[in-house]
Amino acid sequence: MSDEPVTQQPNHEDDEPSASAIFVELMRQAAAKAAPKSRASAPERLAGQQALPEGAEPSLAPLDETHQIRRVRRRLALRRPHPSSMAGGFLGTIFVVVVSTALVATLLMFFVNPEFLNPAVVKGLQLDRDEIIAGIEAPRPTPVRTPQWLRRIGIISGHRGLGTNLNRDPGAVCYDAYQQPYLEEETINFAVSRRVVANLEALNFTVDMLDEFDPRLDDYRADALLSIHANSCIDFGEVVSGYIVSKSDARPDVGADVLLRECIALNYGAHIPLERSYNETEDMINNHAWRKIHPLTPGVILEMGFMLADQEILTTQHDLLAHAITMGILCYIENAGLSFGLPQAGERSADYLLPILATPTPIFGR
Repeated sequence: MSDEPVTQQPNHEDDEPSASAIFVELMRQAAAKAAPKSRASAPERLAGQQALPEGAEPSLAPLDETHQIRRVRRRLALRRPHPSSMAGGFLGTIFVVVVSTALVATLLMFFVNPEFLNPAVVKGLQLDRDEIIAGIEAPRPTPVRTPQWLRRIGIISGHRGLGTNLNRDPGAVCYDAYQQPYLEEETINFAVSRRVVANLEALNFTVDMLDEFDPRLDDYRADALLSIHANSCIDFGEVVSGYIVSKSDARPDVGADVLLRECIALNYGAHIPLERSYNETEDMINNHAWRKIHPLTPGVILEMGFMLADQEILTTQHDLLAHAITMGILCYIENAGLSFGLPQAGERSADYLLPILATPTPIFGR
């Protein structure tokens, strides 16, 4: 036996890392490969750590803060389901109720024996064939007419309310041989206008008596508007007679304004022994009232006659003039909205005459 000391061989098994450390390192490397390139790899992070004592197993380093923040942000970014609104829940409930009711009714119709129902109820729900035919052939009830008091009519008394006694404008004036005024248009207009208003009010219409430049004319709303005037008293060297009915030249040649014009003209001519004249002036077709009233208010102006040739009628027949005008207004009010395919010309409806066709007025002298 030799006296030389025996050298102890190193134990390599103690230097080899354990299986768990190898597994951790493999997982760390896999995570480093899956992570973005900007992140430090596992070996780099291990290089920054302090050296482990011999025989100590490496521990798994915690994830860096950037990775944790990204995970939190991804969770917050997840779309959260919005709670259904009250209206949506209510509509859904209604839909379910309707579908359920229809389904139950269908099932009852197919699976319930009619003999279980009350015979009186069944009979009440059935319609006899004769009753059905009678119901089809029976005349339908006419719609309820608008009450008269809901219909508004405006009457303008021509030249009324223009200034005081010192600067008033009475309209046309007739002078005697000594150039003294003896007849004014305003007087004739007001005498006829107040009678027309009384006639319409007696028929339960709502009527407005308006001055020539009445402030109520601004955007005035009514079923009809009539401006009553008398024509000139100038001696033209020949007999100039007749009445004129004119609407705004800016309004169309069909529609409510035309029907109102023709109703007034037809009934006025039927009661007053004057011929209709078509010599409309600028003051008629472009009257100040047409620029003020509401676009849906039909309006016309009536020149009842010439104060020289037709003076006797204009001064002595106020009631007749008012009656003729009233009939013309009734003709329009009771037939407004109907087509112009009206009864034959001259056919009476109530106490007024109804025009067969409202045609554009021929205009002369313009």
